[in-house]
Amino acid sequence: MDVFVNWLIGNMGTPGSYEYGEMHLIVVAVVAVGVALCAIIGASKRISDKSKRKMLIGIAVFQLVFEVLWRVIYITVKKCQWVELYPMYPCNLNGILVPIACLLDNKILKKMFYLFGFIGGILTFAIPDGIFSTSVFVFPIMKSVLQHTGLLFIPVFEYASKKYVPNIKDFFWTMLGTIIHFVNAEIIDIKVLGLDGDYMFYRSGLPFVIPGVSQYITLTVFGIIVIVALLLVSDVKVTKEVFGKKNKKKVR
Repeated sequence: MDVFVNWLIGNMGTPGSYEYGEMHLIVVAVVAVGVALCAIIGASKRISDKSKRKMLIGIAVFQLVFEVLWRVIYITVKKCQWVELYPMYPCNLNGILVPIACLLDNKILKKMFYLFGFIGGILTFAIPDGIFSTSVFVFPIMKSVLQHTGLLFIPVFEYASKKYVPNIKDFFWTMLGTIIHFVNAEIIDIKVLGLDGDYMFYRSGLPFVIPGVSQYITLTVFGIIVIVALLLVSDVKVTKEVFGKKNKKKVR
């Protein structure tokens, strides 16, 4: 029993930074396979839309149930304070909002949170700062991994099945969703809840630093560039239509 409790609270193994080690690489490989399966199933013409919807709902429900489950565990076993359970980081908040958008099948919410959540999921597995903090795959590591899988699985599934394909016309809504995350991370977390951390990664020094230039500027500009680029390539047809119309107007 003590072993299980220690596993739940993460008190096992040798503490340290195990990013890009064997555990991290195995996790990335497994998640990549999961993403590929979501894309294959979503794009399959042999599977009915009804069946695909059921699978998607299953993923979303699992994500939300897990969000409740880990909080219950952290309160009862790890004895965490309530404020520690608040979705502080953008990925934490998106881990709740993305499944909700999926279950509601709400296009506006998808425009606001799907792409930003997907970017966050990719960056987390690419730069997992602080996640792989011990040599054993303990529950806190598993929690972080599972929280971020939904940010990849759900948007990829929807994109592959063409139920939601982001495009450049979604820019306003995507930026609105990003602003919501900024307010949550920089105002609610710090000013309202009194938490002390770098929840939007503006002070982390990673990975977009230009000496003498505020990281608020570098990270924000880089983020907008990435968002615009992904919106442009996600639906090339819409991109051509939008810029095609502008070119026609100039010719006239």
